[in-house]
Amino acid sequence: MIITQHPDDSTLVAYAAGAVIEGFSLVLAAHLEFCPICRKRMSELQALAGAMLMVESAMQPPTGGLDDIWARIDEAESAQPEPVVSPVVSDPVLPGVLLPMLDGGFDSISWRRLAPGIGQYQFKGVESGGGGVRLLSIEPGITIPQHSHAGGELTLVLQGAYRDEIGTFRRGDIADLDDSVTHRPMAERGPPCICLIATDRPLRFTSAINRMLQPIFGI
Repeated sequence: MIITQHPDDSTLVAYAAGAVIEGFSLVLAAHLEFCPICRKRMSELQALAGAMLMVESAMQPPTGGLDDIWARIDEAESAQPEPVVSPVVSDPVLPGVLLPMLDGGFDSISWRRLAPGIGQYQFKGVESGGGGVRLLSIEPGITIPQHSHAGGELTLVLQGAYRDEIGTFRRGDIADLDDSVTHRPMAERGPPCICLIATDRPLRFTSAINRMLQPIFGI
């Protein structure tokens, strides 16, 4: 698997700091299972955070004598980052982080038909601001209506591929989008394109009829 599309550095920094919503965290954790480059980057960010904490602690003079010094040493050691481990993936499509949420794996998913060639599965109980977290299945040659974003969107390809104005995205690739992006993704030839998508705001469709149907589809 060759991964060419990665999250922005600012997104990884926020994720390392625990400053992203649960929906985005889920997609990023899934991407890290696939991507050794981003796992290495996360380890570096965590190590940097630990080093900064040690420096900050060392610059503050102890007030409690020797006991305080030993307490700071223990605190710095406990702050050292745990290595980022890639979970074992036991499903041909789904990353390991999704398996506890889908009993029976990928084959057990009950898709809701949104349009010819497009199916959706929405995850319940995952905090995602004013957006949501979903799996989208797109048959080859099918195009998602043109839209922009009221907020952020993370899209991770789990199977197949799609292309849009930004580029081509294949298994393991992630699209890290904001409200400056307008695009019209189309699934490539091959198996259906399966994507894990998290948004923190509803999409903005350019077509009037798609805007009318948006509340029904929940996207």
